[in-house]
This record gives sequence, C-alpha cells and structure tokens, in this order.
Amino acid sequence: MRASRVVDGFGVVVADSQYSSKRVRDCVMGDGAESVIPYPSNHRRGESVLRVDRFFRTSGSASERRVYEVGRASVERVNSRLEFVGLECLKLRGLRRVRVHVLLCIIVMLVVAAVRLGRPLKVRSLASFWW
Repeated sequence: MRASRVVDGFGVVVADSQYSSKRVRDCVMGDGAESVIPYPSNHRRGESVLRVDRFFRTSGSASERRVYEVGRASVERVNSRLEFVGLECLKLRGLRRVRVHVLLCIIVMLVVAAVRLGRPLKVRSLASFWW
C-alpha cells in the first residue's frame, strides 16, 4: 500500500462496497486519504481491483485485502460490543436523540474498556486511549 499523508486524523478510509462510487472516492482523495472500498462485480471488469464476493471472500492486491479485512474486523467488533451497552434495541426518535444515545453508548464502552484494562485514569481523557 502506498504511504498516504494523514489529514484530520485519518489516512485510510475503509468502507463496504455499497459506498463504491466515484463521488465517495473523490471526496476521500480530496481529503488526502486513501480509499479501500471494494468494487461491485459489475464495475471495472477485467481489472485487478479489490472485490468482495457474497461469502465475504476478498480478491485484489494483498495490501488492500489486508487493510479491508483488518478494518472490517475492527468495526464489527466495536458494533457487537455496542449492542451490550444499549444499542441492541433503539427506541428513540429524532436524529439528535439517536446521536446523543449512540455517543453515550460509545463513552460507556470506552469506560468499561479502561476499567477492564486496569487503567481507570484513562477515563478522564479520550485522547489517552491512543496509547
């Protein structure tokens, strides 16, 4: 994978194939990041690009496959843990209320992680989680 400069805290954007559009890729590149987004099977036929089949097997360059698989596993792990802290059954209406609820669930997840790691002082600052 080519080295990408980091802008606003991110250098690589990983997304599923439903976000595979020229507009999304241009937006990511405009921010100076690299996009690792698989192409659908009906786009760019005959080219060696990142693809994911219906059994979630990846094909393409080894570096893109690795980034996509690690990113996907990380996101799925966070999503499954958020279910345990209150996101399994969302009964709120309104984008503002849902946003506040999701942020509170993320904060609870980070607090639990800090306590389980035996570092309760890390709860005081979210920046301290980037150890």
